[in-house]
Amino acid sequence: MRQARNAVHLIRSLAALAAILLAWSPAHAQDRIAIVGVTVIDGTGAPPRPGMTVEIEDGRIRAVARRAVPPTNARVIDGRGKYLLPGFIDSNVHGTVYGNPARRDTSAKYSERNEELALEFAQRHLKVGVTTIRDSYGVLPPLLRVRDRIARGEAIGPRLLVAGNIIGWGGPFSRTYSLTDDSELSLFQEQWNDLLSQGVGEELMDMTPEELRTAIRTYLDKGVDFLKYGGTSHFMRPSLIGFSPRAQRIIVEEGHKRGKVVETHATSSEGLRLAVEAGIDLIQHPELMSRDLPADLVELIVNRGTLCAMRANMVTGDVRRRQLERRSAAAARLADAAPPETSAERHRRAEALGEEAEIQRRNAERLIRAGCRITIATDNYLGDAPEFRRQPKPPEQEPGEGSLRAIEGLTELGMTPMQAIVAATRNGAAAAGMEKDLGTIEAGKIADLILLKADPLADIRNIRSLDLVIASGRVVPIDRLPDQAFFGPPATTSTP
Repeated sequence: MRQARNAVHLIRSLAALAAILLAWSPAHAQDRIAIVGVTVIDGTGAPPRPGMTVEIEDGRIRAVARRAVPPTNARVIDGRGKYLLPGFIDSNVHGTVYGNPARRDTSAKYSERNEELALEFAQRHLKVGVTTIRDSYGVLPPLLRVRDRIARGEAIGPRLLVAGNIIGWGGPFSRTYSLTDDSELSLFQEQWNDLLSQGVGEELMDMTPEELRTAIRTYLDKGVDFLKYGGTSHFMRPSLIGFSPRAQRIIVEEGHKRGKVVETHATSSEGLRLAVEAGIDLIQHPELMSRDLPADLVELIVNRGTLCAMRANMVTGDVRRRQLERRSAAAARLADAAPPETSAERHRRAEALGEEAEIQRRNAERLIRAGCRITIATDNYLGDAPEFRRQPKPPEQEPGEGSLRAIEGLTELGMTPMQAIVAATRNGAAAAGMEKDLGTIEAGKIADLILLKADPLADIRNIRSLDLVIASGRVVPIDRLPDQAFFGPPATTSTP
């Protein structure tokens, strides 16, 4: 009897999913949509335009104009009293489990389900209005499959762009990622290193120029959407420069030849300087340093127009409050302690006092004041499976939620709400290498749009007043997402 009930439930679930996908199918992208009477905040930084009609056809914005009568043969959406924005773009997420030393149990149990996990992760972003995500470090094969399923209309999700490995790093159990020596590795760990590195690991650091070119070209042939390389090692102490200036220029050149955005992870100012001078397009978390950024490096970044993909969610809001509370408690505890005598003691004291968090906050504020092109880059990640967690995962890096907190956090760091919206839309499109197609509400652009019930310029927290999400011209059934819940909460509306 139980088996029969389970079978009936499965059939009903599959039927409901089929209905959702039919509504999401490319054929339905041909339907015309008209959002009428809406206030448009177009992502360019221009003043809002009330009373507009936005027409969508074949997945793109056909017109943005004032019309008394909506076009015929269009599905009309009443936008009166509401606000239309471009869909948000998160420039740095991690949607697979990838063998992280701290989460080995999760990696062992769920490694074969990375495709399902990545889809759930992506859908949780789309559910809150993030219509494009860039996965800058993760397991490449399942990410490519999910990317392509979404692009073909076979699965609901945001646009997914994938980098795979961070070039020059050897995987999660390597010296460059986690200071793990080869002699300490199990077969399980060695296999994870190879799965992550995909042939562009630590061995690239001592290649000749022509060998390096060949390796990068071979990796590009795997179908990655952009390149991210280790300008330094993963960690901040010691921060080891990875590639020579000539080698970095080769990586950038080969990426640009294929029309790809090239970015770096660098945790020292000199490592970062080399990457900027090599011609990178984007810096992931430039604020994430153990020292204050030199003024001339900030000036170089601004003058080059290099994008700064910032983890505002990790230096503002609840995170900032917790940091200040810990700092205050540590200061009281150490008030009568003897001065540190060794460098190790100094580092421990600085860590206890949260000095690196203060440096990161200052760096973020300085980059914004200097006029750097900022985009949100949250490091949203899956983390441990729920059954392996001793405590709930903090919300600031949950899929989607971390993205909203990053946008809100930009205003705490000195941006106006309009500037924060531009960072999450137009600048995000630049980070994706898709400025001609995404990021603003203009005729000819892909119709990735969010409709809000309240004015985000009056209060940036109104980005949470979500009424509707449109992705590639299709209305998203956000109440039905995610299709399957593994690490996060289930859909808000159960399938019939």
